[in-house]
Amino acid sequence: MSMINAHRQEDSKLEFSLLMWLAFGVFFVAIAMTRLMPRSMRPRVGGHDDGKSIFAAAKAATYNSIPFAFM
Repeated sequence: MSMINAHRQEDSKLEFSLLMWLAFGVFFVAIAMTRLMPRSMRPRVGGHDDGKSIFAAAKAATYNSIPFAFM
């Protein structure tokens, strides 16, 4: 592997990591805000998060949505 290809691969890994952390932060804040709402007023979008922690729900939402950024 040449130095140019290695550098591009490292840049791609960094971009992917930054995108993952940014998406996780957005989903974490959104899920935390909805968890503060009364259960009867919560939106029911994208499946059942009952019983999951805020971190687990944000991680699942991130891994489910990131592939769409690369389509």
